[in-house]
Amino acid sequence: MDTPTLFIIKRDGKQEPFSPEKIENAIVKAYRASGIQENKSIIQNIVQKVSTQLSTETNPTVEEIQDLVEHELMVCDPFVAKKYIIYREWRNVERDKRTGMKQIMDGIVRIEKNDVNLSNANMSAHTPAGQMMTFASEVTKDYTNKYLLGVKYARAHRNGDIHIHDLDYYPTKTTTCIQYDLEDLYERGFRTKNGSIRTPQSIQSYATLATIIFQTNQNEQHGGQSIPAFDFFMAKGVLKTFRRHLAEALVFIAGMRDIAIDRKVLIDGLVSEGVSVQEKPDLIEEAYKKIGLLCPGVDRKDIERAWNHAMDKTTRETHQAMEGFIHNLNTMHSRGGNQVVFSSINYGTDTSPEARLLMRELLSATTEGLGHGEVPIFPIQIFKVKDGVSFSVADYEKAMKDFPAALRGEMTFEAPNFDLLIEACRTTSKALFPNFLFLDTKYNKNEKWNAEDPKRYLYELATMGCRTRVFENLRGEKSSVGRGNLSFTSMNFPRLAIEAMREAEELNPGCDKHTIRNEAKSIFLSSVRRMAEMIAEQLYDRYKYQRTALACQYPFMMCNDVWKGGASLDPNEEVGDVIASGTLGIGFIGGHNAMVAIYGEGHAHNKEAYQTLYDAIMVMNNVVDEYKRKYNLNYSVLATPAEGLSGRFTRMDRKKYGIIPGVTDRDYYVNSFHIDVKEPVTIFEKIQLEAPFHAITRGGHITYVELDGEAKKNISGILKIVKAMHDAEIGYGSINHPVDTCNKCGYRGVIYAKCPVCAGEDIARLRRITGYLTGSLDSWNSAKKSEEKDRIKHC
Repeated sequence: MDTPTLFIIKRDGKQEPFSPEKIENAIVKAYRASGIQENKSIIQNIVQKVSTQLSTETNPTVEEIQDLVEHELMVCDPFVAKKYIIYREWRNVERDKRTGMKQIMDGIVRIEKNDVNLSNANMSAHTPAGQMMTFASEVTKDYTNKYLLGVKYARAHRNGDIHIHDLDYYPTKTTTCIQYDLEDLYERGFRTKNGSIRTPQSIQSYATLATIIFQTNQNEQHGGQSIPAFDFFMAKGVLKTFRRHLAEALVFIAGMRDIAIDRKVLIDGLVSEGVSVQEKPDLIEEAYKKIGLLCPGVDRKDIERAWNHAMDKTTRETHQAMEGFIHNLNTMHSRGGNQVVFSSINYGTDTSPEARLLMRELLSATTEGLGHGEVPIFPIQIFKVKDGVSFSVADYEKAMKDFPAALRGEMTFEAPNFDLLIEACRTTSKALFPNFLFLDTKYNKNEKWNAEDPKRYLYELATMGCRTRVFENLRGEKSSVGRGNLSFTSMNFPRLAIEAMREAEELNPGCDKHTIRNEAKSIFLSSVRRMAEMIAEQLYDRYKYQRTALACQYPFMMCNDVWKGGASLDPNEEVGDVIASGTLGIGFIGGHNAMVAIYGEGHAHNKEAYQTLYDAIMVMNNVVDEYKRKYNLNYSVLATPAEGLSGRFTRMDRKKYGIIPGVTDRDYYVNSFHIDVKEPVTIFEKIQLEAPFHAITRGGHITYVELDGEAKKNISGILKIVKAMHDAEIGYGSINHPVDTCNKCGYRGVIYAKCPVCAGEDIARLRRITGYLTGSLDSWNSAKKSEEKDRIKHC
């Protein structure tokens, strides 16, 4: 009987008969490159071993054969193996110049719906500017891989062991994200390319300048932009607007009574007397008395008329300013491809009347939506839940006794902003934002926070909407303000688990399942440590490269002291230690899939799997602590927000290991430590299961729950979920629910196949992708589409 012919799959997809002579020739070249006389018996032995490992049932690829050769050489002669690896890398580089990049460029030109063009759901990759951005991105990734990364890191990234995020921005040396100190920028003024900006004098100017800052700084970083205390920063704009309208009304009324009042002198008097927006009748009455002293001859009724007029005008202008702010951030392009700013705003803890007015109008404008009522995608809004400020158990219990009355605003609460938390829940039920940040979770507290401090926001955690957390600081004040993430890299948890399981089975042939799993756990944890150490060194390499950037490369961020310390630099000076306050994130993906690889099921119901995943992340934390000491830098563990990566690792692992049920059989890996999106757990079970992982992923984390039906009909249910997150010590959480809009008639609600009003089939389905929203699933890559389809609803 004839022996079946073994074919190999070449890099272009063609097949040709396997030739052992080609392996022999390649090994001979490696020996000669090492200056060592080749040993024919060793070479023949390697060729024989490789040949016997190949199967005619599944034709191997060239790369798979070379991996086998590499492995056998490492056993026989590591020095020669190193030469073989270097030669192989060089050949890959030369070959890719001619083939890989050409195929990618062709796909961009043809505007194919592939995962290169759909890697960023916030970008229209088919537009001319979007195509240019994608061309540039792919070319710079290629350049970075070949010429900037060390061979070890480039290979680990290319092979799918790790993923170096934002590789296309690597050559620019820029950082990922930033949290703005807007008060500092507003009070000092700031410079842009074509001139300087004065301190704003109205809420409309405050809001407009905030969008300009967002847009300008976005072009100097590759990640998100965030305002850590939107309410504190904007409240002054509301106050200035109110005083201006109050003074104008008083001057007008006085003029009608033939009383002369100097407008500027009156405004100065209102400032010196501390006259401000008030909500309580007794404080309003006190303000009337102060105004009476500043406006002799103007009676109380006229003062009341002027006050009410000023309040009405201020409220309308604040609402318009928030409308404009939201509209601008959803239409103002910061980059090619119709990309708007990856913007986030944090608020909820300023209890001043001006800030409360601002928050009410912001939430109202968010609910109203854009031009035709569309839900705003940006900014990502984050409500800060703080005990005694925006939350208390007593207030919660009081509200739940008669929630309709609480929703109508007919109750008073001990926490001054608890009513705004209820309003935030109402807004979330319609617009999916705000998310919720829990400041009293143990690891989110700052011992310097003081309720009497007017700048207490400096000691409150704020987060990027996608989840990035910047708080602890070895190189300065523990704060989120004026700093951000430098870069992050993620490891492939499922691959480490698959390899660990295979090695455990080889080491323990015929042993029981429990013994093999214990061995696999040990191997897995050791692999996590090694990988975390490698990533820590890679991040340090990138940091050293980033710090050589000149301040003039980031004229807005550095010269305006947006990144604190930048203003001290000369334009041609390296940024150096200024960026040392940033964080370096060691991330991971596929915790659930990794546990299935070892235990046959995920960590939602298997206690051993749960503990193993927790232990693995603690191993990463141990590495983080070691590298904090080694380099005095802010390393952290990040629960990676994967968009394109969720599919990239899976495709590579399926090709390498085949289809493994529960591991590689879907188009995506489950994000970070999240419970599998298909797992039928309740809302409260999911919260309890994920909460402990928040405490050990201080580079960033989030917990989502998925609601079924129209959440706007169950606002009290959303408040219950917020309390459950608060009680479970969740760090940062959000609530997902379907928000569908008929593009034909504008109906918004849960829409299945057709609009229930007009029977239209053109439906925009708003969903959350990582931390932000996207208005059309068409812009999602294949992996995230598959993941969204699998999401079950929690009850």
